[in-house]
Formats: sequence, structure tokens, C-alpha cells
Amino acid sequence: MSIEKIFTPQDDAFYSVITHAAGPQGALPLTPQMLMESPSGNLFGMTQNAGMGWDANKLTGKEVLIIGTQGGIRAGDGRPVALGYHTGHWEIGLQMQAAAKEITRNGGIPFAAFVSDPCDGRSQGTHGMFDSLPYRNDAAIVFRRLIRSLPTRRAVIGVATCDKGLPATMIALASMHNLPTILVPGGPRCRRLLARMRARVQTIGARYANHELSLQEARRAGVSRLRVAGRRLPVPGHSRDVTGGGRSLRAGAAAFRTSPVRPGRMAGDFPPVRAGGGGAG
Repeated sequence: MSIEKIFTPQDDAFYSVITHAAGPQGALPLTPQMLMESPSGNLFGMTQNAGMGWDANKLTGKEVLIIGTQGGIRAGDGRPVALGYHTGHWEIGLQMQAAAKEITRNGGIPFAAFVSDPCDGRSQGTHGMFDSLPYRNDAAIVFRRLIRSLPTRRAVIGVATCDKGLPATMIALASMHNLPTILVPGGPRCRRLLARMRARVQTIGARYANHELSLQEARRAGVSRLRVAGRRLPVPGHSRDVTGGGRSLRAGAAAFRTSPVRPGRMAGDFPPVRAGGGGAG
């Protein structure tokens, strides 16, 4: 971009900035006891909630925090506005939305916070691989800080995917000893029809160099062989392990894009797993 383009005269409407506006309607459901005894942050938090558009008459509901590793910006019709690092975390926002709507339906107040995750398939063969495993601990620290930074939360739901974001979320949830937590290993993906193992597409350079496939086959494999966003985790074992180990809702990874995301698939259709409970049955 040239300096001339940057300083090209702008339309006068460019400077029509709205600096004042009416605030949200209604009144906070405050009581004398709340004003006398509640931390100032709790009261200001209600103001923030109303400022973001929550009904002021419903600000006394139980607050549930949903943390996730969503990456990229997805338009409502599924088209990418900005890409994520991998297809695994591309659509877990849909699962978080389903959970949030269910919380709201039951009179609660959902909050959402995000720490996106990298893809070591994308960084393999580069110095970016050195950031793969350390990410888990770093992300777990940030997740824990986000959880503690919402003092009024009554429970935490974690929605995460793959072998970095999912362990980071598990570490964070396991650290919340006095809070009920739920892990949803989500995001996931479906195999394309006639697709080979996903791992093979990560070696197309080596396979081409060894004359195991043609240039045209490599070009096609780079698009069609990757599982589309929709069902299982990039590393299938992770979703099965955490579900089978009783650390998440049963069949928690089964919400996939090719069918509607239904709250019942996440909660109502499956009995809750007791803390430290058994397998997926």
C-alpha cells in the first residue's frame, strides 16, 4: 500500500463518529445485602453483563463458564472468514453454542473464554515444533487464570480437541478441585469417502521424492485425504480415551457437522458420568 493511498482524502462520513449512546434498558436486581456485602467486582460484573446485552432481569442466574480451543473465524453458513490452524478446532464453537443455549434454557448465564491451539502437523519440519509440547502447560496456565478470573462461576465446561488443546484443558479442569467440571472432547472430523489414513497426507513430500505417487496424486491428496471437520478428533484415540475413562460425557465427541448440533447429543441423551467413574459402557 502506497503512502498516497493511505493519505487519500476520506469521505466526510468517515469522521461521523458516534461518541454517546443510550445505555441498556432496565435495572440491576440488586438487594441491600448485595450492596453491603458483595465484592465490588461482583456488582461491576453485573453491569458488564447488562452492557453486553444480557437481560437485566435475569442476572441472578447461576453462571457457567465454557472454555474452548476454537480457532479461526467461521461464518454462519460455514464458510471461512479467517482460517484456524487445523480442522480439529475449526467448529467446536458450534458445540459451545449448543452448551450455552442449554445453560440459558435452564435459567443459567453462560460465559465463554478461548485459548486456541496450534497444529504440529502444520509446523512439522520447522522450528515451530519446539512450541508444540510446551503449549500444553502454557495453555493450561492461561485456562486456569481465566477460570479464576470469573469468581462468580459455579461450574466449568471445557470443549477441546487434539493432542495439545485437549490435554491443556484436562489439566485446567483437573485443577479446579472445588468446582464441578465437564470435559467435551469435540471438534472433530469425519473421514471423506475413500480417504486413506490422514497421516499419509502429511508425508506427501517424502512419498513424491521416493516416487510413490505422482505430482497430480500429491495435489489431489493434499485436499481430499484430510478428514473434513465434523466428527472425531484428529488423533482418534484421544476422544475415545477420555470418554472411556469416565472423564467426559459419554459419546462426548459424537456431535458432527454433517448433522445438526443438538444439545441433547451433549447432555440429555446421556447419563452423567460420576467423578472418577467407569467407562463409556
